[in-house]
Amino acid sequence: MKFSKFLLASLALLLVASTSTFAQKNLPGSLTMETMSGQKVKLKDYVAKKGKVTIVNFWATWCKPCKEELDNINNDYLDAWKDDYDIEFIAVSMDNSRTKPKVKGVVDTKGWEYDILCNPDNSAYQALGFNSCPHTLLLDEKGNIVYVHTGYKPGDEEELEEQIAKIAE
Repeated sequence: MKFSKFLLASLALLLVASTSTFAQKNLPGSLTMETMSGQKVKLKDYVAKKGKVTIVNFWATWCKPCKEELDNINNDYLDAWKDDYDIEFIAVSMDNSRTKPKVKGVVDTKGWEYDILCNPDNSAYQALGFNSCPHTLLLDEKGNIVYVHTGYKPGDEEELEEQIAKIAE
C-alpha cells in the first residue's frame, strides 16, 4: 500500500515537472534584448516582424560548443535552410555586461551571417526556463515555440533541420 502511494506521488510529480518544461509555448512579451548598436527590442516583436519560421539560438562568447554550433550552421547549413525553408536565424548572446564587449569581436572574426542580439541581464534564462547554453528554439511563422534543444554535439543540425522541414510543409 505504501509503495502504491509512493509510486502514485512520484508519477504525479513527474507529470507536473514535465508539464512545466513544455508549458512555455510562446515568447514572453516582456523579454527584452539589445541589438549590437544598443537599441532595446522585445524579442517577441523582433521575431513577429520577420513573419517566418525562425531559429533563436542562445550562445555566449565563453562557450566553446556554442561557437562550434554557430560556425557549423553558418558554414554548412544556413544558406540551404534559407533557400529551402525561407527561415530566419537569430543568435542571442547571453554574455553579461562584463563579457558583452567581446561579442562584436567574435561575430566579426567568425563572419556569422546572423541577426545578433544580446541579453546582458540574462533575463532569458528565467523567462524561457533554461540554464545553460547553447539553447535553441524553433518558432513557427506565428512565433510559437515548436521545438527546443539544449546543448550541442555535431549532427544536432540534422535533427534541427528535420524539425524545420516538419513545420515548413
